[in-house]
Amino acid sequence: MKSISKMTLGTVQLGMDYGINNTTGKPDMKASHEILRTALHNSITSLDTANAYGDSEIVIGSYLKQSKETPFITTKFLTTSPAGTNEDMIEKEIYGCVENSLKRLNVKKLDCLMLHRTIDMTQHNKAVRNTLDKLQKDNIIGMAGVSVYNPEEINMMLEDDIYQAIQLPINMFDLRLIKTDILNKLKNKGITVFARSIFFQGLFYMDPDKMTDEDMLVYIKPYLTKLNNISNKHKISKGQLAVSYIRDLPGITSLVLGIDTKEQLLENIKLMDGPKLNREMINEIQEQFKNINVEKIMEILSRPKKK
Repeated sequence: MKSISKMTLGTVQLGMDYGINNTTGKPDMKASHEILRTALHNSITSLDTANAYGDSEIVIGSYLKQSKETPFITTKFLTTSPAGTNEDMIEKEIYGCVENSLKRLNVKKLDCLMLHRTIDMTQHNKAVRNTLDKLQKDNIIGMAGVSVYNPEEINMMLEDDIYQAIQLPINMFDLRLIKTDILNKLKNKGITVFARSIFFQGLFYMDPDKMTDEDMLVYIKPYLTKLNNISNKHKISKGQLAVSYIRDLPGITSLVLGIDTKEQLLENIKLMDGPKLNREMINEIQEQFKNINVEKIMEILSRPKKK
């Protein structure tokens, strides 16, 4: 199997505008190619994309077409067929998604194919998992996995051995998985774990003193202020706190870090090489952010951007 670097380049920003703190928008093709080139030339061997990430797969494919690099690529799909659709139709739909991704990415095999939503584990009975099994036996995909949003979905995924990889949200404000033994369960089963939302979609870099939205003032500003205080107290950047805290958790294979610019990519590479946090910092993070309403923050972050 291809190696998976400790940092995975998240490429949603190469295909569409994304992130509450993104002020630069989607980079053009030339800038996107330079980002990919810089990542792959700095020992990042893993890329993350999805059918739903706008032009992301096309951008990656156009770069790979004129390069010799062969990164580990994770992409994702979702079904659009309603519940009750017969298994043959589900298989046909998934094969169509895979063929489309292969063409767009300009590769002959998908290293990891993930369900983009967990409902596809259940709403079509065994049709999805049986199709994934067939794709593996046909050597069209390597690992099969699931992109999840909460601990309940992880437990559901662990019930079926077809899934060998998972992508999950985890960060200093979202400690739901750290409060349980789920990370240990994943580690003990040998599951490849991709951690996303390390900077909470860029939330950690926002200035709490410039917030005017009423919900942000209630649910986000107090904790961003605490984060700033921890950063200042220990003389370590918020970005380094965010990366080091998740990077060094047992069972985490790779951190999916998305970027808007080449400069952000280079900064993230530096953060990945940064120091470990001491026990005092870790305890402070877990104590200060243990009661955050993650679901409410996610609701706020998912609102459409104001023009």
